[in-house]
Amino acid sequence: MSTAVPVPEGNISQRPLQFFWIADYSGSMSGKKVATLNQAIREALPAVRAAVSAHPEVAIMMRAIKFSDSAEWHVGPGTVSIEQFVWPELSTAGGTSTAQAIRLLASEMHIDKMPRRGYPPVCILISDGFCTDPQEEYEAAIAELLKHPWGKRAVRLAIAVGDPADYDENELLKFVSHPEIGVLHADTPQKLVNYIRWASVAASVGASVGKSKAGGSDPDSQNVVLPTPPTEPTVSSNGLDVF
Repeated sequence: MSTAVPVPEGNISQRPLQFFWIADYSGSMSGKKVATLNQAIREALPAVRAAVSAHPEVAIMMRAIKFSDSAEWHVGPGTVSIEQFVWPELSTAGGTSTAQAIRLLASEMHIDKMPRRGYPPVCILISDGFCTDPQEEYEAAIAELLKHPWGKRAVRLAIAVGDPADYDENELLKFVSHPEIGVLHADTPQKLVNYIRWASVAASVGASVGKSKAGGSDPDSQNVVLPTPPTEPTVSSNGLDVF
């Protein structure tokens, strides 16, 4: 009669998943918008940790880019494990240099900067305004991001904050990797909280179970499947819920 041999604990080989927050802290994000953003990301972190706990082979490494008149690291450029990551408070000032933020992100997608055996990166862009960089700079930044295999394979989601008249949906859509999801519209604090939580958890789990890595035989294939975003209730007629 055979006896099962116990598997030693702690021998699971982990692969890294690079996770980038790209957050708008322009002047138009002041007040309730930036306060909700700060709180929503902090609340999303435990949800991401819990979701990937079922995938011990995944090591999420997080960073954050912030942008207003220019783009810079909010947390980084060194990576921080999801277990140690803390979201620093964002204040607001200046314009909306989305192109510079995307260029900074693209600079981290070089093959020599990304782990060879990593999962597809996760990139979540949150903004409430039109890009204040010239249009040609925005287009060039998107092209720069997509020319890298890791940039092209990344799970890229965009959350638009506030009134649709205040941002360019088509502009943000060029960043998004999943056209069937499109741009997530957060015109209320609750939607922003829900979408940040959904996007961070769904993208992390989706990237973790993707079937292929950068450099596969079909560079245009979409190897990460995401669930349908949550259905949000209609804003109350008194308008008190909106940003």
